[in-house]
Amino acid sequence: MINNYVDVLIIGAGPAGLTVANCFNGTNLRVRIVDKKAGPVKIGRADSLKSISIEVLDTFGIGDAIRNECLRLEEIVLWDPDNNGRIKRSLIIPDRVEELMKPREVVLDQGRVESLMCENLEKHRSVEVSWNTQPVDLQVGMETKEDPEAYPVTVTLKNTCTSTQEIIGAKYIVGCDGAHSWLRKYLDIVFAGDVTDSTWGVINMVPKTNFPDIRKVFVVRSTRGTVMGVPRESKLVRFYISMDGGNRHTALDAKSVTAESIINAARAILAPYTLEAGCIPWWSAYCVGQRVADEFSRHDRIFLVGDAVHTHSPKAGQGMNTSIQDAYNIGWKLRYCLEQNCDRSLLSTYQDERRPIAQALINFDREYLEFFARTDIGHDEFLTAYLAGQKFTTGIGIRYPASLIVRDKNPQTKSHLLASKLAQGMRLPDFQMVNQSDGVPIRAYHRFTCDGRFRVLIFAGNISKESSLARLAELGKWFKVQLPRTSGIEIVTIHSSKRANVELMNLHPIFWPWDDRDGWNYWTVYADDESYHDGHGHAYERCGISKDDGCLIVLRPDGYISVICQLEEASELVKFFAGLNLKPEPESVYGEV
Repeated sequence: MINNYVDVLIIGAGPAGLTVANCFNGTNLRVRIVDKKAGPVKIGRADSLKSISIEVLDTFGIGDAIRNECLRLEEIVLWDPDNNGRIKRSLIIPDRVEELMKPREVVLDQGRVESLMCENLEKHRSVEVSWNTQPVDLQVGMETKEDPEAYPVTVTLKNTCTSTQEIIGAKYIVGCDGAHSWLRKYLDIVFAGDVTDSTWGVINMVPKTNFPDIRKVFVVRSTRGTVMGVPRESKLVRFYISMDGGNRHTALDAKSVTAESIINAARAILAPYTLEAGCIPWWSAYCVGQRVADEFSRHDRIFLVGDAVHTHSPKAGQGMNTSIQDAYNIGWKLRYCLEQNCDRSLLSTYQDERRPIAQALINFDREYLEFFARTDIGHDEFLTAYLAGQKFTTGIGIRYPASLIVRDKNPQTKSHLLASKLAQGMRLPDFQMVNQSDGVPIRAYHRFTCDGRFRVLIFAGNISKESSLARLAELGKWFKVQLPRTSGIEIVTIHSSKRANVELMNLHPIFWPWDDRDGWNYWTVYADDESYHDGHGHAYERCGISKDDGCLIVLRPDGYISVICQLEEASELVKFFAGLNLKPEPESVYGEV
């Protein structure tokens, strides 16, 4: 007998599971997350957060809390052996990717990241969290799996402390239960990849050393091997070392690796500099294999995320980041499907979009691992590979293929004619804009919160010009009649005029809509203009959009671009949303004229 029903059951409360859960903050849906652990991890495991992951956390409202506690990584230093085999500093490079225009990477212990995400769930009280709970059985009702109102998945949960069991009926299951995923194994999904693994030692410690670059990201390549160090908070440094000399066919047993053997390996590589360990809060050894699951979803009812479907080395700092991106992708799609009753084929795009990314990551990681482990590679070749890795790991090169939610008519082109630095399927870059009503600047991903809505971004151009203002007014009238009336769409206008030259109340009300409870919405019109204290965001320039012509952009809830078109081509928006088959809402969604 089923004890309870949920819309979404999330298995695993690590970074991936907690990301999925945070996608449902503010919803009235029934969502539950379970984990066999007693609570969030305390120390160790992943620690790197790339800029896009921070932007995801910004949309949850916790990005600034992460920034307040993390350590920014600013420099990378490379060391190589000289002709006599003695290590010497060969190059210092900024840890920077120009296109981002912000720090590329920060570090903070995974346990602290998880704690902040859990605190956010507690704050919103939209998701039920159950620790000491794990699944022991799962059944799928094949006769009801296509019914959007059905609960076709039945899961038996067991409390690991009391051994009591309960049976849950769920519409959807998301498995975020790690590399040893119970759900993946239960579904008998093939986890294919390398059969010859490499063993790596990882240790967090307070180093006592005379090595001069200990507080930079450093890569030291000596005749004894390669060690990478990443500075951490509280005087800590994380060391990564290949414990088998990079020979992928003679992997060590990870159980034979000790903290002392990791330190000894690092000490040998850093010689003649000395190294002693102070505090060692955490260490581990990994037998690394690059593997990707054959399926990321089953019946569009069960989804697997993060380490449950792809594993790789910890070297490039992609584990937590890729898991967060996977989770964000399926999280918004489940919420949108459930809240808007849209076409369930939306859920099929999860595997179509994320599995190729996982495979590309595995291919990159395989090559990256080889570069770090080899001692016969030249300095220039190593530097080229390292710089390429910097850009790859930011994720800014991701471009999702044409689909129900990416209307890309020219996938061969690198960018769009109306936005020379953007393309459908790419992520919108973060930028600053200034609120028209009060002059307060805000960054895009602080403003575009994770609330399950698509955004129609109107880059209206210079509306201080009479012709441009009239064009925007006509667009408002057209939107009023033609655009689907749904809570799943928000209209945001960003103009290129001087803010002082625009009067908010002269704009069509659809752009600053009325709500009977809260009155006018003053947070939907922004200027790409100088702020009083934080400079100019140059949003149009960052996107490659003409300040005179402007354009329309449909932005997915995860920040990726669905549509780019001229303001005069607004009918493209109607076609796009018609494909999602959204449920109608009352006319008051867009206010009255």
